[in-house]
Parts: sequence; structure tokens; C-alpha cells
Amino acid sequence: MVVVLCLLVASCAGPIRKAENYEDKQEWINAVIEYRKAYNDEPRNVEYKSRLKHAEFKAADYYYHQGMLLLEREKIDEAIVQLQQGLTAMPGDERLMQAMNKALSKREANNLYQEGVLIEGAGNADEAKRIFQRAVNVYPDHKAASEALANLENKKIKERDTEKFSLTSASPISLNFRQADMRSVFEFVAKSFGINIIFDEAIKTISPVTVFAKDVSFEQALALINVATKTFYKKISKNTIIIVPDSKDKRGQYEDHMMRTFYLSTVRAKEAADILRGVMTIRKMIVNEPLNTLVVRDTEEVIRQVEKIIDVNDRKPAEIVLEVEILEMNRTKAERLGLDLGSYQISAAVPSAIALSGSISGAIEKASLLTLPSATFRFFKQDVDARTLANPKVRVVNGKSAKIHIGDRVPLRVSTIINTTGQVNTTYDYKDIGIKLSVEPTINLDNSSSVKLGLEVSSLGANLGTATEPAFLIGSRNAETFMLLRDGETAILGGLIRDEDRKTVVRVPLLGDIPAAGSLFSSYDMSKGRTDVLLTITPRVVRGWDLPAKEVRQFYSGTEDKYLDQAPFQSLASPSSAAVKEDAGIQESPQAPVNESPAAPPLPGQSIAPGIGGNVIQSPALGFSKPAYMVINQDEVDVQILFDNLAKNREIATEIQFNSKVLEFVGGDAGEFKVGFFQADKNEAGDAVRLSAGLANDAVSKEKGILATLRFRALKPGVSALTYGASSVKNAAGDIINPQSNISRVIVR
Repeated sequence: MVVVLCLLVASCAGPIRKAENYEDKQEWINAVIEYRKAYNDEPRNVEYKSRLKHAEFKAADYYYHQGMLLLEREKIDEAIVQLQQGLTAMPGDERLMQAMNKALSKREANNLYQEGVLIEGAGNADEAKRIFQRAVNVYPDHKAASEALANLENKKIKERDTEKFSLTSASPISLNFRQADMRSVFEFVAKSFGINIIFDEAIKTISPVTVFAKDVSFEQALALINVATKTFYKKISKNTIIIVPDSKDKRGQYEDHMMRTFYLSTVRAKEAADILRGVMTIRKMIVNEPLNTLVVRDTEEVIRQVEKIIDVNDRKPAEIVLEVEILEMNRTKAERLGLDLGSYQISAAVPSAIALSGSISGAIEKASLLTLPSATFRFFKQDVDARTLANPKVRVVNGKSAKIHIGDRVPLRVSTIINTTGQVNTTYDYKDIGIKLSVEPTINLDNSSSVKLGLEVSSLGANLGTATEPAFLIGSRNAETFMLLRDGETAILGGLIRDEDRKTVVRVPLLGDIPAAGSLFSSYDMSKGRTDVLLTITPRVVRGWDLPAKEVRQFYSGTEDKYLDQAPFQSLASPSSAAVKEDAGIQESPQAPVNESPAAPPLPGQSIAPGIGGNVIQSPALGFSKPAYMVINQDEVDVQILFDNLAKNREIATEIQFNSKVLEFVGGDAGEFKVGFFQADKNEAGDAVRLSAGLANDAVSKEKGILATLRFRALKPGVSALTYGASSVKNAAGDIINPQSNISRVIVR
């Protein structure tokens, strides 16, 4: 008894000793595992429970600090490993979850930043800018992405500055010339704005010009006179231009040609070249297929047109995951019953030679042989119910085919050749036996997909030949169809049924026909087989079409003879800036610097707008408590809505938009403020939450806080952005204010 007790104490103390050793080595996750083993063995042991809780807290704290330290050192992957161990020790810890969200967001932002750097290096500044902006949205504190955005914006500002003329006067002028000398008209405009002007040698004759215009800028005046005189100007410096006759030879002489290499990511260079040749006349263009690049030499206007066309066509194609489930059910019944008399024949052998001595009957009796058939009584019954299940998932790009084969490659004899030396050579042809599936999806803009599907189920049957010359029977069932499916919709293809019913009865002649007793001289062999194939297919779009913005899809391309970024008279569509200021009664101060870069919108909590007399007015702002939320598939996640600058604001109405394919709205509760009314429900489409709340008069005890908590359920793995739609805030005076807002997202794993 004492020995048994000692063994029990030793077995329980084993994990505790291991856990203590792990604690001494700072291996907290192993210590937690050992304490959990001990506590699971003795759930009522209070000491084990206490030690387990203490180890979990210590592990969570240790791995949190290790993860944050690695995160500060930019070792993101190592930090994620540490934080994962902390969450394993203490699932649901708020600090660890926030740190994990931060690490995952930072890693994703780093990947986007690297992608943007590569695309910027390839010369696609607009696409790089969009990717850098996505990186900043994912992780707002990403300095490299923010600096890259600022650099791209500064480059644009510098480019615009280099294109500007250095004018001594920005005031508009009026043109009133009738049959005047062309040179005199150009010289008048040049002197009015302080610009040096040079005339090409071809402009020698005096061409009369008639032009009337009021309050036009320098660019507008040049555009009018160029059209009237059939000339164009070439900018030499910021304050010098040359006037040249508009002819093919002169444009070839004065227009600058640029060489540009376009690196294509998705579309093939040969296909892009065919598109460009179909819509444009490019002087020189060559395709580099191994590098998938296009080298173009032409004017700057043509290069810009080519860049826009490539940007529209070089987009990532849509991609889809096809979830296929194939079920094959086999049901076989076999029954054998009765007397089996073998070959059902009686044979007698008489010797060919009989000795003459003795009697002939005795000799036959001794040497003859009589063979009777063997009798076997069979009682056999079999019932087989088999099921073959395949559940492949295949990811495929739009318009490409994917094939799946689940089975064997069986060698079948094709021919046998005997050489002159007598050597026998046999050739075989390998056939795919089993389940073969081919799909070719075409993804539409609404994420529905047209799927071309082919299914073949085959099996190797009986040998119809001989053992030396086999010829196998191959049973096959085929189906081909073309269907239109929505994203996530399941289609069923069934009815590929094969039935076999066979019955064989063998009787002894005469004896087997005797009523009742004839069954003793009969053998029954019956079999039934049924095979059914059922297929289900579910398309899930993982990446829809990457459509460019509308202003990129449609742009001005010039006239039939000349490629331009804007119409020749587009500058005349609006009055000059100086004229607008004069009409508004505003005087331009020459000392006031002009900042052409738009100011970045303030973030929630930092929304400051200039007021009258130099005062600042803080506007209300809506935000989220986290930049990103993590949730496991089919679990729920709480999203807290923050409201900033509550002073004098009484009613709030907003709409939070999300991806209904990834998330489902469950419900919402009011936050930490006292409300007169509160309502949170989803819209008819199920992809937005309409939130409205009215604050009581005594509700405002602080300037900002949690307005509401919304609960969402994860439907499938993916990422759903959380954005604010139409929002309005009514203050105590009844004024409607549009609040500022930020964005967040939910990551479902």
C-alpha cells in the first residue's frame, strides 16, 4: 500500500518538477503545458490551479515584452512567434491581441511598401502611390511608406513647377488685332508677360492675324495665336520660347523624343504592343519577350499616352478558388446458393490394350477408369456498401483551365513486336483511370463566374482477352456542362448512375427439372450492383477584377494628327486665376507663398479647422478603437465606435460599411454615454450598419469616448474593411455638421 501511494505521489509530482525547471529556465510556455497536465489529472487540486494561473500570467507578461522588444527592432516575424506563444499561454489577453494586431499590420504594410518600391522603380508612379497609401492605411505609423508618398507628391509639384513659365506679371491681358503682323502680335504678348521670344527662320513672311480676346492669361493667349497662325511654340527655358511653323518637318526638328522602358507585370509584352499599335501610331517600339518589357521612343506626349494605356491594361486578373466534393457510392449484393457439380460430366477411360490371358471383363475392370464430377454445396451471401470521397480545392486564374485526377495510371498493352532475332518487344499506353475533373472559370465583374466543367469517372473492368493477351474493359461515365454561379453558391451535379442486375441458374439435366427436389441439383448465382456519382462545386472569388479609376479608363488623346494630354482650347474653358480674383474682389499679395499641395485631412481626434479671426474650431470625429481587429472564423468580434469632441453635439447618425461575404452583423449596444435613444441595425443589402443615437443633456461628462459597441460574426477567412458612409452630427443649435472619420478592418483567420 505504501509503495502504491509513493508511486502515485511521484507520478503527480513529475509534471510539477518539470514545470519548476522550465520556470527557472524562463521557458514559460513549457511550464504552462506541464502545469496544465498536472491540473487536468487533478482538476480539484487548488494548488495546481493556482500555480497554473500564476504561470499563465507570467508567460503572457514575458512573451508580451519579448514580442514588443523584437517589434521595436523591426524583427517582425520573430515578434509574431513570441506573441503567439503568449496567446497560447493566455488566450484572449487584450495586450497580446493588440500587439499581435500591430505586428500583423506592420508586416502587411512592409510587404505593401516593398511592392510599391518595385512598382515605382518600374516607372508606374501612380500605381506605386496607391500601394503606398494602402500601406499607410494598414499601418498609419509606417514612416517609410509615408515618406514615399511625400516624395511622390513632391516630385509632382516639382514637375509642375518646371512646366511653369517665369512671368513678370500674372495679370490678364486683352487682344485686339485686325490684320496685324504675326510677329507684332507675338511680341506684344511676350512683352506683356516678360517673356523672351525667338522666331524660327521659316517665319519670314508677314502673315496678317486677326484675333480678339478679353482677359486671357499667357497660356491662353499663346493657344489662340498659335491656332490662328498655324504655329506652335517650343519652351527653351522658364522665360524663353521659340515660335515655329506647325509642320511635320518642323515638329520632327524641334520636338524632343524620349526613350522609355515599360516593365509589365501581368499582360504579355507582345499583347500590349498589339494593343498600342491598334490605337496609336508609335514611331519606334520593340518588344523584349524574355524580360516582358516594351521599349518606346517617341515624344513626351506619346509616352504619356502609352503609359496610360498600359496602366489600364496591365492589371491583375481575377482569381478564384473552386471547392469540389466528389462522392461515389457503390452498392453490391451477391448471392450464391445450391449444389455445384463442377463440370457436370462423367468420363470413362478404357485401356487401349487388353491382355488375352484371363477373362476380358476382369482385364477391363482392373485397367479402366471412371471419373465422376465433384459436388460442392454453396451458401454465400455478400452485401457491400462502399463510398469514395474526394474533396479537392483548386485555385485558378480567370480564363485558365485547371485539371484534377484522382486515381491511377494503368498500363495497357498496345502492340507486341517479334524481332528477327526472336526477341519480343511489347509497347504500352498509360491510361488515366479514376476521377478526372477539368474546370475553366470566367469571372465576371459582379464576382459571379461562368464555369465550364467536365467530369469523367472510369474504372478498370474484366479482362476480355486471355492471360497472355489481355484486353481490359474500361467502364466510363462522362458529363460536361456550362453553368453560371454566384460567389459562394454551390451547384450539384448528380445522376451518373450505373445499375447491374445478373442472375445465373445451373441445373443437372432432368434431375434439376424435378419439382421441389430439383433445387437439390441446381446452383443459383445472383448479383446486383449500383454505382452513383455525385459532384458539388462551390466557387469563391479570392481576388476580383482590379479595375482602374474612371479618369484613367477615359482620357483625352489629342487630334487625329497630334497626340495631346488636353484639348488645344481647354485653357480657355475657365477664366484666368487673376481674373477670378479680380471678380471676387480679392487682391493677390506678391509676397504670399503659394502651396499647391493639398493639405492632408486631419485624423479623428486631431480635426482642427481654421476659424474666423485666427481662432480654431474643433469638429466632431468618428473613429474605431483599433486599426485592425483579429478574429477566428465563425467567432464573434466586438468593434468599438469612438466619438471625439462631444461638446454641444447631441444627435449622431452614421453608417458603417463592411464586407458581407466575410462578416455578418449580429447586434450593437450603446457605449459609455447616457443616450436618449439608440438604434443599430443592418441595411437591406446586409453590408452596412445604420447607427443613430441621441445624447441626453447630462450625458457629456468628457470630450470623447465609446459611442457604441458593434458585434460581428466571421463567415469565412478574409479581410473586411470598416469604413464610414454618410455621417451627420446635429449640435444643440440644430446645425448639421459632417464629422471626420478614419477606417479600420477585420482580419478573419
